Amino acid sequence: MSEFDPYLRLRPSTRGGSCRCPALRGLLLVNMFTRNPLYCEQCRNEVDPERLQLSVREVDSVADWVRVAHALQMLWLDSGEYERYAKARMLDINGQVNQKGLALAGLLSARVPTRLWFWHDPADGEPTLCPQCQRQLDKNVEWGTARCPVCPMHL
Repeated sequence: MSEFDPYLRLRPSTRGGSCRCPALRGLLLVNMFTRNPLYCEQCRNEVDPERLQLSVREVDSVADWVRVAHALQMLWLDSGEYERYAKARMLDINGQVNQKGLALAGLLSARVPTRLWFWHDPADGEPTLCPQCQRQLDKNVEWGTARCPVCPMHL
């Protein structure tokens, strides 16, 4: 009988590569349609959860969050009767998926500074204000559109 590997729920697919940065300076919690939503802010590759030494509870929390984030995005992409509902849920900063994402970013920040990649619909144009604090976003980013200078938000 083999030992239980708590990291299997998030094990990186390594399709796009796994982070090999000598030191993690920042993480992004983002739904990229993989099981693992943990990405290196510097190299943009998946970060193996074992590298972070996440507890089983933390692995389960991250895996549960990405499952819901993925489901909502799939409903939106389907462009059927659920599209408006899914979009509204993903854009609601006080909604369950974003509140759980922010809580996870806070939890993970105890190890490595972590930002939640807040979803936005490209058809709506680029966001200019943070969805949480309404401050002007910093557009000087290499990946994505912007980030909040105050909140743990990346867009």
